[in-house]
Amino acid sequence: MLKKDDIIFKPAHTPNRNWVKELDPRQMDSSLNSFKAPNNDKRVVTLCRPFAVLPKYSYSQPVTLPLGLAYVGGVLEKAGYKTRIIDSTGEQKLVKVKRSEDNLYNLQGLTSQEILESIDPNTFIFGISLMFSQEWPMHKILIQRIKKKFPKIIIVAGGEHPSAIPEYTLRDCPSIDYVIRGEGEFSMLEFTHNLFTNKSVQDIPGISFINNKENKFIDNGPSKRIQHIDKLPRPAWHLLKPENYFTDFFTIGLAKGKLRNMPILATRGCPYQCTFCSSPTMWTTRYIMRDPKEIVDEIEWLIKEYKANDFEFFDLTAIIKKDWILDFCNELKKRNINNITWQLPIGTRSEVLDEETLKALYESGCAFICYAPESGSEKSLNMIKKRVKLDRLVKSIKSAVKVGHTVKLNFILGFPHETLLDCLKSVFFGVYCSLRFGVSDVIYSMFSPYPGSELFEKLKKEKKINVDDDYFKKLMVYMDFTQSQSYCENVSSKMLIFLRFIGFALSYLAIYLSRPIRIYRFLKNFFRKDFFPNNLFEQRIYDFYIRLKLIK
Repeated sequence: MLKKDDIIFKPAHTPNRNWVKELDPRQMDSSLNSFKAPNNDKRVVTLCRPFAVLPKYSYSQPVTLPLGLAYVGGVLEKAGYKTRIIDSTGEQKLVKVKRSEDNLYNLQGLTSQEILESIDPNTFIFGISLMFSQEWPMHKILIQRIKKKFPKIIIVAGGEHPSAIPEYTLRDCPSIDYVIRGEGEFSMLEFTHNLFTNKSVQDIPGISFINNKENKFIDNGPSKRIQHIDKLPRPAWHLLKPENYFTDFFTIGLAKGKLRNMPILATRGCPYQCTFCSSPTMWTTRYIMRDPKEIVDEIEWLIKEYKANDFEFFDLTAIIKKDWILDFCNELKKRNINNITWQLPIGTRSEVLDEETLKALYESGCAFICYAPESGSEKSLNMIKKRVKLDRLVKSIKSAVKVGHTVKLNFILGFPHETLLDCLKSVFFGVYCSLRFGVSDVIYSMFSPYPGSELFEKLKKEKKINVDDDYFKKLMVYMDFTQSQSYCENVSSKMLIFLRFIGFALSYLAIYLSRPIRIYRFLKNFFRKDFFPNNLFEQRIYDFYIRLKLIK
């Protein structure tokens, strides 16, 4: 059994962009040519997104197309490798939700046995995407079962979780042979080529593994950042079943009738270093924007190939430069792409979202914006390095609602340094924006120290975190009203539960009672199963209702 003393945790990387290793277009072209698959090789690379693990009483948990796997699949296919993708949550048209054996979770998607049965017997490399650390205990069991049935398969894990704590991941689950850290398309390509051609993989950037002879952890650092994302092959959506996601529920943004929603990325990374976020470990602080024309080219391609009519941008921080977003909006309008909508559901910043920009967004089809202030306390914002000015944020929110956008706000309660007053400021700020400006949704999450974040490293160093399965299960607290966990010295877990309840209650009372027309729309939309453009809260009620029906 793994002991915590066996693991050496290295601090999360927050590198300066000046020394980030990068992959330029010439190197990308060279890689695609140099790392081609051997001729007539029948071996298969299988990529897998495992089943979703949700708290039994989850109030919000979207399940969307795996964009990262689609990008990796596109690169491997371009180089000639026989590539398969097992997308557990989208493999079947009929959504499946079952209770876990311990009765703690809802598991959505293919079961472990069904995943095992879906693996091509010619699989040589099995790549598994592990995005969310709270799912690790259940996914670890799946990986162990795969290795037991297919002992000769080489299992490589990528995604946010193993990128943040690669040594722990490898030692806690020896069935995993390698981890690829960070932006892994070309690390995975070189890794695959070297294994197919019997070459060493030990020096490939992004690769981590355990040297079994010496029981030593080998870490080659994060993968090289890709300078020009537009030069990547497009996501290999043909290896998945996008039509199974064209539903009225489980979307990350707002749903609508006859939704044909596809994910898209306009940027990669984030230049900021918020202490609660694992982005610096996964992406470094290098922020890369795509050419607006290339993004619109991809939108046109998705419309043509998949009849998509709505686009959710999965960017960590979508809008930083005003000229860039205006160019994108103008390109959409110039090409007369009508009858589509697009959304910013992840959370973006307010610095360049003035009235001019917000009007341009709205006129080009954007109808949903999520702001992520995280706190209503100036002290907390400084402590977590959020770099948000509340007065500018308020002005942007007011303008967004005035223009016609559906607006959502994200808050986190219970940062380690916070006092009761700091938490109350966040609640009051959310309620104020709901009542005064008419935002449509406010989310209050409990702070969870996520692997790879600065606060995770700090709390672990202070021995306030013992990294084991119980810790990972506690990460579920952010999406479950019935769970409580506080890492805050001044505010108890019970108080945080109370504050979150009060925050939701007062915000939604303000949202509906200050504008009674929304009550009528809610009732009408619930029975019509159409929540666009109106309110994410209503969408999540419908999602919860659907999962209750499915679990029966």
